[in-house]
Amino acid sequence: MVYKTKIIQMILRTLIFYVVLTIWTIFMGIICFPYVFLPSSYIRTPARFWIKGIFVSLKTICKVTHEINGLENIPNEPLIIVSKHQSAFETFALYYYLKKSFFVHKKQLFYIPIFGQYLLKSNMVAVNRSGQATAMRKMLTDVKNKLKNGSSIIIFPEGTRKLPGEPPDYKTGFIGIYKATNRKLLPVALNSGICWTKYSWLIKNGHIVIKILPTIEANLEKNEVLQIVENTIEKETNKLLA
Repeated sequence: MVYKTKIIQMILRTLIFYVVLTIWTIFMGIICFPYVFLPSSYIRTPARFWIKGIFVSLKTICKVTHEINGLENIPNEPLIIVSKHQSAFETFALYYYLKKSFFVHKKQLFYIPIFGQYLLKSNMVAVNRSGQATAMRKMLTDVKNKLKNGSSIIIFPEGTRKLPGEPPDYKTGFIGIYKATNRKLLPVALNSGICWTKYSWLIKNGHIVIKILPTIEANLEKNEVLQIVENTIEKETNKLLA
């Protein structure tokens, strides 16, 4: 009976959270629309305020708290951030806590009303997946330019969200950017999947920890850097899940 009550409470809290998130997103999208006409550097302010609202809603409604450790490991230079990916939470949190950071995303996201306009203004790097080699070369050029201008790229090496404890599957895609840009890697471990998992829309109460780890040097060989990234992130992620 107690277990059933907890499930019902979790369902209700999750539903309320998504309703609040929808209203909050529409509200922010409308009142912050003038930012679309300002220089791109200004868009980060309302974006971070929107994310802060998500943090508050998660804590208040779903009883999900979080902390971020290892900020002292971030050097004062553009980096390639390689993070474990277990939920939507880290996409918000990494952008919120890591200054001048950006993602690579599908070009089609630009066509989503309101959201697409903000995404375009935020100077993210878009890639047309149907463009094959030409599109990839353009993406790499865009990433190089943004790194030269002082921004850091956030990459999820496994390419998709993973369940906590699921066997890792690190792809080599990030290594092309790593070799072409001659930048250090900043690995990130986390346990967000214990609250906001891949295969369920329900959000469980709990405490999410994001841990920023020491940098990995540039110019390592392909197989070596892939192994180091996987071992480093998985070791720390497993500690957080223990």
